[in-house]
Amino acid sequence: MLLNQNHYFFVSVITAMASVSLFATDIYLPALPEMAIYFNCTQSAIQSSFTVFLLGLASCQLVAGIISDRFGRKRVLMVGLTIFTISSILCACATTLPQFVVFRMLQAMGGGVGSVISRALVADRFNRQDAVKVFSTVFPIVGLSSAIGPFVGGYLTHFFGWQSTFYFIAGFGFLILITVFFCLTQQKEKTVDPTILKPTLLAHNLPKYVGVLRNLEFLGYVFIISASFCVFRCYTVESPFVFNTLGFGAKEIGHFYIVLSIAYLIGNLTAKKLTQKMNIEKLLQIGMSFFVLGGFCMIVSSLILEHSPYTIIIPMCVITLGNGFLFPVASAGAMTSVSAELIGTASGLMGAIQFVCAAFCVSWIGQLCQGKVIPLSFSIGFVCLIGLMSYLMLTLYRPKAEVTLS
Repeated sequence: MLLNQNHYFFVSVITAMASVSLFATDIYLPALPEMAIYFNCTQSAIQSSFTVFLLGLASCQLVAGIISDRFGRKRVLMVGLTIFTISSILCACATTLPQFVVFRMLQAMGGGVGSVISRALVADRFNRQDAVKVFSTVFPIVGLSSAIGPFVGGYLTHFFGWQSTFYFIAGFGFLILITVFFCLTQQKEKTVDPTILKPTLLAHNLPKYVGVLRNLEFLGYVFIISASFCVFRCYTVESPFVFNTLGFGAKEIGHFYIVLSIAYLIGNLTAKKLTQKMNIEKLLQIGMSFFVLGGFCMIVSSLILEHSPYTIIIPMCVITLGNGFLFPVASAGAMTSVSAELIGTASGLMGAIQFVCAAFCVSWIGQLCQGKVIPLSFSIGFVCLIGLMSYLMLTLYRPKAEVTLS
């Protein structure tokens, strides 16, 4: 175990493991316009690296956990972090866009292992009640990586060039790798199951995935989460080009994402406080109200004032405030909508679905918007509408259990 006598150290390492892939997702956002020039490619071409990264994370959601059950947490984590660190360096050394895209896929698959196994390590060590307390500490901090990443990346790009963002993230990955090597012991008797990858067992587990996917209540929650995640990712991958078109450099662009994480944190903490007084239906209603209101305001403001960055920043803060409600509430609702033996399967599917949906949206957002405010606003508004439709579908199915977020 990770230094049993030091709970805070354990939580710190878990937080770093859980955030490394998200940090790598966002740190290079302010550098995207500069990278398009470096690789002599179109905006949509450089954004394809983001799509590939999300697909790599999606694949990890499905396989990393089951592989760690077979070979043990530490072995798989060491391999994943090694791949992440090396591929981050290779990203910085890439001379062509195809090389960069391949290395980003490897980086995602390696970093995704950290986020998956961090959850497994908490489940190994704590009972359900204590695990909720740990996650309630970890998730808000991990959410801040969406602001810290672009902020740090903006300054690194401004002073040292886009390659420095990947050298920085490689150093972060190496630091976690060293910490895991010296502080995490292999709990062989508890985590290793040599039968887990047998073909007969895998075939036996296949109906579990089918059963979860046939659960309309679960799908309703997952589509809400996916819509929220897609809106956020469409904004983060396209807005750097919008801001660049408006005349802002990488350093200034990095600042624009700080307010989003503050809005998310406010929404998340408010939801946790209100859960003592309100049920999950009411919390979802509040979150969806902010989510849809933000999308509507973004469309209206872009038509009135097209040439200001705050035309999309302020409405996006309203959307992100709603996400602060929707992510934890809908996630908890999805996990309690399936039977106990399907929770692990549902968790993997939930993560995979949201990453695949986001990858699909990101793949067309660049071609559709081309760094323009109005197309981005209408695209985000459309995805907000999908989220609203998912919420209305969910209201047809009453949640099976009350959900506690803290």
